[in-house]
Amino acid sequence: MKQEELSEVLDCLGNERTLFYYFKDRYCLDLIGWYMDKTKSRSLLIRDLNKSGLKNILQKPVMREIIKNCGHGFLTKEIIKAFWFHDFLTFTLTLDHWGEGDRGYDQTSRNQKNLVLQLNFDNKHTSEYQRLLKPDDHYGPFECWCHPVRQDAKKTMSWVRMDFDFTTNEALIEEVQNDWLRQANGGLTRVKKSLSRKSTLKPGDIVSGIHCEYKDLEYYVEEVLKPYRKLWAEASMLAAIQFIRNELGINTIYYHSFSTGNKLKKVYGLPPRSMYTQLPKKFGFELTEEAPEFLARDKHAKRYIKAIENPRWYRMAL
Repeated sequence: MKQEELSEVLDCLGNERTLFYYFKDRYCLDLIGWYMDKTKSRSLLIRDLNKSGLKNILQKPVMREIIKNCGHGFLTKEIIKAFWFHDFLTFTLTLDHWGEGDRGYDQTSRNQKNLVLQLNFDNKHTSEYQRLLKPDDHYGPFECWCHPVRQDAKKTMSWVRMDFDFTTNEALIEEVQNDWLRQANGGLTRVKKSLSRKSTLKPGDIVSGIHCEYKDLEYYVEEVLKPYRKLWAEASMLAAIQFIRNELGINTIYYHSFSTGNKLKKVYGLPPRSMYTQLPKKFGFELTEEAPEFLARDKHAKRYIKAIENPRWYRMAL
């Protein structure tokens, strides 16, 4: 998006710190709620849901738990809103920006900037991280400041980059990514290999910036981070869709397919394929040959798209 559009959003929303709660498959509840809003329904017959595009989510444990308590086979908006698992994770959502208008370096679809939605760990996680790993102050071993993450006391688990256009009522999710979990897993693997060769080494000899024993690093990566690894991608995607729909007021959302996204954004190191195949399908995005209108009418992006054989995007209409 252009600088003035980005500045307007950040001026209005950038100082807010929004709490976001997530439990496994929570997105299913939102998908049904949005479907009810779209069809202007307060209740739905479960047998009708089985015939809709939402039938695949009805077998999720969270949905089975809800459905078994639905009397007369009806699922109501009140039931959806009231349901909550006690075992959930808490994040703080913050906004930032990304890019200098250089598509080749920024990995953006247009030669313009992106808005960034950051999912930050809560204080409970960060206290455990500090207690166990005893990291150096400020810059930690699992974060990369050349990416759009927080550079203060908050620790960013993941982020979502997005482009949008208010005139076409469209948003494009450019990427859903994390450094923290990947680098923590990689750090533990490196430490294990090094200790197998020289047992007197400390984790801080291999992973710079931490001052702990091996057992503390292992516990942090394998136990403290375990629930985050299971749901970080779907939590990030849900937070982004909620933000686009509720805060930006945009109802048509696009997401890159694996091949088209890599070519359009000039991504040379291939990202995990599942992020551009399994994740959008989980949320009900549908493949389309239709490019976002704001990309198709951008003179630079239009040329890039034309050079791609059989370009595809995922599309969601809320």
